[in-house]
Amino acid sequence: MKATEVGGIVAMMCSMLMVGFTAIPAHAQVSINVRIGEPPPVVVSAPPTMVLMPEPQMYVAVGVPYDIYFVGGRYYYLNGGHWFWGPRYGGPWTYVTVEKLPPGLRRYKVNQLHAFRDSEYNAYKVRGPAFHGTYFVAENEDHDEHHGRGNGRGRGRGDKHD
Repeated sequence: MKATEVGGIVAMMCSMLMVGFTAIPAHAQVSINVRIGEPPPVVVSAPPTMVLMPEPQMYVAVGVPYDIYFVGGRYYYLNGGHWFWGPRYGGPWTYVTVEKLPPGLRRYKVNQLHAFRDSEYNAYKVRGPAFHGTYFVAENEDHDEHHGRGNGRGRGRGDKHD
């Protein structure tokens, strides 16, 4: 091999090494996007009765196969382990993280909420018109009187009964 060939090979190897050592570091990025779609629609034959649960001080839909709660002027719907909120009992629903739920919904496990609901619903069914708890019948339409935007004590949408 001639000296010029050896010199050329050495120069090429040095160039390759220099490029390898001066490479720009790559920054890794990871992006995870989880989309939780809208839950199935709430389909009921009549607007649900919302009964006040003294503990945890919120309303719950009774006599329907849905976990719907009314707190602070909003409806909250638990479906498939995910929480959603909406302006009416029929939605439209927007996904909400557990951290953004009202304190009463965050504080209790679902089975505790069911126990509170079942207790009040049983009293409501047994006593009928003599029921002394607070409740209202939800409506699924907007009204001009800002119904449902009050303090969560049944003022607004629906008929309040004490």
